[in-house]
Amino acid sequence: MNVPTPEERRAIEAKVSPQQRAEIEGLVKSLAPVIGEFVLKATAPLKARIKELESRPALRYLGIWDAWRTYPPGSFVTHAGSVWHAETENTGVRPGEGGFWKLAVKRGGSK
Repeated sequence: MNVPTPEERRAIEAKVSPQQRAEIEGLVKSLAPVIGEFVLKATAPLKARIKELESRPALRYLGIWDAWRTYPPGSFVTHAGSVWHAETENTGVRPGEGGFWKLAVKRGGSK
């Protein structure tokens, strides 16, 4: 986007009569609310989608399970060779017990 320099802008403005300037300003003032309303309507679904996506629990790997740590929903931990997903916030609940965890990746067998 080419933005005119201050000198170029002054040269352009010098060519515009006061009547033309008033007409342009009137046009801009009349279009601004219409454009503003259009933009608000067009972006409303996008804002709602962003809000919904940002409200989802973040998926984060928090290392090896620790009985003393509080795990928020969406957390992943490793326990007994498997990866577990916290369905709800919990502290001290061993993965696989109590219904707070869901198995995400099962431990492989030995060969």
